[in-house]
Amino acid sequence: MIRHCRTTAIAMVVAGLTVFGGAATAQAQSKDEQFIDQVNALGIPVGPNDDVPLMGQQICEMLTGGLTGNPNPVPVVRGVVSRLQSSGMDKHQAVGLMRASVYIYCPQHARFMGR
Repeated sequence: MIRHCRTTAIAMVVAGLTVFGGAATAQAQSKDEQFIDQVNALGIPVGPNDDVPLMGQQICEMLTGGLTGNPNPVPVVRGVVSRLQSSGMDKHQAVGLMRASVYIYCPQHARFMGR
């Protein structure tokens, strides 16, 4: 059991570094540029007139609004993922977009991202 938990934890760290590792090596990039790179890496289609950084900031606003005064973050996080999925993203893209938003625009919510 402990070995399984350790393997799972290592896999999560590797996945996090894969998703966010590029941001650490590119300090010259703005937050918006980092976010756009993450959206592109996730394969989320965006149009030329889409304000991609605004999407990330709005996700943070949804999280902030839902988490304020709420002792249980699970339904809030699931609600954000569901809302993103209802806009046409698959679960991987929705979770990745939420995590990228938190990492770049609202790191104060990182503790709620869990597994």
